[in-house]
Amino acid sequence: MRRNFSVKITGIETIALVDPGKASETIVRVHTDEGIDGIGQAESPSLVIDAIIKTSGGLENILMGEDPMQVERLWQKMYSSTGLFGRRGVTIAAIGAVETALWDIAGKALVKPISELIWHSCCTVRETGEIKSKVTPYATVYPPGETEDEIRERFGKAIERGFRAVKLEEWPGGFARVNVKRDVEITKFVRELIGEECELLIDVQNRWYEVGQAITTIRAIEPYNVYFVEAPLPADNLDGYARLADAVDTRIAAGDWGFTTRFEFLDLMDRGRVDVVQPSSVRSGGIGEIVKIAEMAYRRGLLCIPHAWCHIIGVAACIHLAAVVPNMPYFEYPIAFPDSPIISELLIPNPAPDQDGFIEVPKRPGLGFVLNEDVVEKYRVKPY
Repeated sequence: MRRNFSVKITGIETIALVDPGKASETIVRVHTDEGIDGIGQAESPSLVIDAIIKTSGGLENILMGEDPMQVERLWQKMYSSTGLFGRRGVTIAAIGAVETALWDIAGKALVKPISELIWHSCCTVRETGEIKSKVTPYATVYPPGETEDEIRERFGKAIERGFRAVKLEEWPGGFARVNVKRDVEITKFVRELIGEECELLIDVQNRWYEVGQAITTIRAIEPYNVYFVEAPLPADNLDGYARLADAVDTRIAAGDWGFTTRFEFLDLMDRGRVDVVQPSSVRSGGIGEIVKIAEMAYRRGLLCIPHAWCHIIGVAACIHLAAVVPNMPYFEYPIAFPDSPIISELLIPNPAPDQDGFIEVPKRPGLGFVLNEDVVEKYRVKPY
């Protein structure tokens, strides 16, 4: 990344936000000597992320005085220097939050959006000659509701907002238990509610332990045109995933639970034989790592649809990724009940879809979104 000035990292800050009973967020902010800051986010306890950053030999020590523009080199330095912290899990989530912040700094310093930077620097698979101007989120409606009236109201709000795809999470009495009849009823109910033009996704959250149960249930709901079934089995059961993928016609998706780097996703693709990989924008090592995972998926004819859930900085990262990655038709967007300002008001401007269900890819430098400091001040707590 070329520029005519030098920038050095001067510190890394962990910001913990809590809205009691509604949401909690862990944000990382990287500071530089030029006053250019970058932000990232981790879906992990703030105290743990802060420890990985601040401990002796932690990420702040590793990066102090470094050039934040050298994103790939610094990712490798963080990864190789934290081997004793663990090669997977929360360490990678912390690295990813910092890496996202580095992209934000690089974009601000070069006055370029992240989508343009990754298009030119690390995206090697292209189907078109241009970056998308709009991208398509799917709405995760959570919790979906405990009654049909609640489900109708909550999914109705997603449709009113223009979403072209919605995801049904597990609910009381369904999917998590052996109750095929109930699963079919609720799938049929939601399909009729949203209509045929809207894609329907289902998330089981790793709650089926028997492959046979998963096969039976997915076959039973296939008449309702389910786009994918997410995390039907425990994340460690890769052989079970392969059996399931071979037995049903519906796409099988996995990856946001228990998978953090390209090395684990390689096993998920080649041994687990899933149809859709779901790296997390707040767990899986950052923007560059997700590009690598998506490209491995592309070469295998698979889709990459990242997880973000209610972590709105992660959503912002996904907007830039979906603008350049050809096999990323959707990414996750939260429709949370109850909502919280640390979700829907955390960034300025708010990265919300338009009435047609699209989000405009920002042309502003870096992520193109900045923290709402009023929200940060109101909800900030000591990392816990």
